[in-house]
Amino acid sequence: MTAHAKLSASGSGKWLNCPGSVKAEENYPPQGSSPFAIEGSMAHEVADLCLKNKRDAEYYIGKIVYKRTVEKDMASYVQEYLDYVRSFETKTSELWTEERVDFSNVVPGGFGTLDSAVLDEDNGICHIFDLKYGKGIKVDAYKNTQAQLYALGINNELSFLDEVNTFVLHIVQPRIYNFSKWEVTKDDLIKFSHWVNKIAHLALSGKADRVPGEKQCQWCRAKGDCKALADFTTKLITAEFEDIDELDDKSLSDDEKKAILENKKLIESFLKAVEGSIFEQLDRGEDFKGYKLVEGRSMRKWNDHAEFKLIEKLGDKAYSRKLIGIGAAEKELGKDFTKDLTIKPPGKTVLALESDKRPAIEKESIEDKFENI
Repeated sequence: MTAHAKLSASGSGKWLNCPGSVKAEENYPPQGSSPFAIEGSMAHEVADLCLKNKRDAEYYIGKIVYKRTVEKDMASYVQEYLDYVRSFETKTSELWTEERVDFSNVVPGGFGTLDSAVLDEDNGICHIFDLKYGKGIKVDAYKNTQAQLYALGINNELSFLDEVNTFVLHIVQPRIYNFSKWEVTKDDLIKFSHWVNKIAHLALSGKADRVPGEKQCQWCRAKGDCKALADFTTKLITAEFEDIDELDDKSLSDDEKKAILENKKLIESFLKAVEGSIFEQLDRGEDFKGYKLVEGRSMRKWNDHAEFKLIEKLGDKAYSRKLIGIGAAEKELGKDFTKDLTIKPPGKTVLALESDKRPAIEKESIEDKFENI
């Protein structure tokens, strides 16, 4: 079984932003491995085998890794990670893969396992790579706390090397083509460690306040019962202003709308967590006033004998046909073949933050879209 630190690098986004979450989660069982987590662990193991054995991912297609068979699509994504990591190697650099690093001098009991690193001593740089196989949430390298803690751990290992003064942190998410990097100097990393050390001791004291927020609440096991998050959400929805009676009681102001929309994910996540907490209570056979468990809507489906009978009666008409998907065709025929057969129409107009990298749609363009509906 893999060991886990109480204040882990992977969970640092939670405990650094909400040190009270450490105490809050003590009475909640650890979350079991999801199919997505198992898939991610498998991809990491394939990548590690490739780097250690100097092979490409294609070699492991059809082989058993992490008690499962490696398929072509996973190998292709892992290969993108391998190509990226190897692009930073030099004739004199040193490659580390699945290396356990210790940063307990900063975080009591703190350690973690980094995916890979390239030590380029000649240029005074250490590259740290974090493979994110998931595609649901885009991860940015900018001030990434997990990667910075790994850097602190490596810095402890390299304390005798004065030549290494720069760390470049890389996040690689091949399934959404996200290759993000951020550079930090050793001096700035040490400043970060002082702040982390204070937060870590506060978190372990059991006296820290809970601080709600999207990043820290996302994976918190206690959020469905968290009073601080409930109060925060309530204030957002009712709009926390100095004198709410002076506002128009029939319409939300722009500031009210902005505050609610900026925290949409957090509010939705909280409501879902509360629902999950009530469901678990009822599922244990306990009562919860005003609610009960019922059987949900069910859709009809063919039984085990249907295919044979339908073919017998309908022949080829028993099956419907549709054109192969673009992704599936690329896997079979290659991207060079399919690129001239595809088009990319304009996307649906969506709301985004001003900080979003995509350019804003001009007002005239929006009006044209409505005219064409």
